[in-house]
Amino acid sequence: MNFRYPLIAAVILAVSACGAASQGRNPTAISSASASLWIKAESKPVVLDVRTSGEFADGHINGAKLIPWTDRDFETRASKELDRSKPVLVYCRSGARSTAAAKKLASLGFTDVRNLEGGTLAWKKEGLPLTPSN
Repeated sequence: MNFRYPLIAAVILAVSACGAASQGRNPTAISSASASLWIKAESKPVVLDVRTSGEFADGHINGAKLIPWTDRDFETRASKELDRSKPVLVYCRSGARSTAAAKKLASLGFTDVRNLEGGTLAWKKEGLPLTPSN
């Protein structure tokens, strides 16, 4: 009978750990073709460009919001300006900055984060359009 309390404690600990792990889920990598279809299928998708303002001005995915990863206030802005409950597609030029930004968003409690594999380089290679700001 003495083994029940450690067993109950282990079960409670395991359930708690599973809940904590689901909060900081890893972002999902998504291809350009799949991302393009996802954007069209979602109602009011959150598309987040984490490149510089100059890169954004040269061309961005239509409807994207700019919060540069290199800005010191990235975390603060993302927390204030984005809805944690909505799916987010994050992208940059090649995928390096967006990978880091997507992981940060997941750690901040964003529940559905997708990272565009290969960034805008892969997007353009797929023949998909970028919208200039000018």
